[in-house]
Amino acid sequence: MSDLFPRRFAAVALAAALGGTLLVQPATAVAAPAAAASTATTVAPFRYEVYFPKYTYRGGNLTYTVKVRNNKVRGQHYVALVGEFSSNFRAVRVVSKPRSVRCSVKGRTVLCLISSLDKGDVTSFKLRGWVGPRRGTATVRFGAAVTSNPHVSAKRLAKEIRSRLSARSRIL
Repeated sequence: MSDLFPRRFAAVALAAALGGTLLVQPATAVAAPAAAASTATTVAPFRYEVYFPKYTYRGGNLTYTVKVRNNKVRGQHYVALVGEFSSNFRAVRVVSKPRSVRCSVKGRTVLCLISSLDKGDVTSFKLRGWVGPRRGTATVRFGAAVTSNPHVSAKRLAKEIRSRLSARSRIL
């Protein structure tokens, strides 16, 4: 603590001797982080939540409610949401969805493209999976990617998914 004051005093004295140039950042150093922050926040304001039961019985079904919300981004955006169901599921189906959501089911994978998601909009849809006759854990991995391109392919956008959310339910 006692040697901290002389170091600070020496830095202030040096800055005063040089005309205060050490205390001012150049304009390019300030502009670069601001540009990086604006591109990084395009995915962050979108939030998706998954509601699901904690358990089911053998041969039963699990219904997943997926809610996607645009909190801050202005303008038209499109969200691709992928759900990969584990091998404990024998069938998967989209139960209910609004007209702005296009879904396709292939095997145990569900791919949904959500369009017309403007600032403050919320949309939700339901997926149902039927489990097999064995006990264990039924797991679904969800992931999402966002774009503002109206001519985007859902399959191409699904390849850009980085973060995943797992939903685990017990089969009794």
